[in-house]
Amino acid sequence: MEQLAFTALLNRLFGSPVLALLQALHIHPKYPATPITNSFAMELLVVLLLTVFFIAVRARLSVERPGGLQHTMEGIYGFVGNMADEVIGHHGQKYVPYLMALGMFILSCNLIGLVPGLESPTAVPVVPLGCALVTWLYYNYIGVRTNGLIGYLKHFIGPQDKDIPIWIRLFLPVNLS
Repeated sequence: MEQLAFTALLNRLFGSPVLALLQALHIHPKYPATPITNSFAMELLVVLLLTVFFIAVRARLSVERPGGLQHTMEGIYGFVGNMADEVIGHHGQKYVPYLMALGMFILSCNLIGLVPGLESPTAVPVVPLGCALVTWLYYNYIGVRTNGLIGYLKHFIGPQDKDIPIWIRLFLPVNLS
């Protein structure tokens, strides 16, 4: 395994504590001498860069003199917000921050591979899988929080037509209406 320079730096600084933590969790990395992988190091770099970027955007917000960066981010926010309204509905605006963060993370993970000496973490299947699992958990958490457990589970039963007996509805997990 060829390490990137940033990964080697992280392994030099944090390799021993990371290895101890992984072993305490009964996880045995493929390369114990370098437990931090390139994909994790690139994800961490993307998170750090996005954090700095969003802090810089926040520091430059101005009503009187908005700059180009503010206009760009407001345009992207508006685009995602309009899409959320169309797909989710009138209450979709409260999910725009999550959608923005996820979208910017995935975009940045894909684009960072264009920089010489770095690689795209989304090329490793576990990274998009992690994004999908976090989104799935978030989606279901919001569904249960909004509708209650029983109300949320009723969506999986199918149509709530009173003419259909309950024993049939239990075997129709697809919403046919």
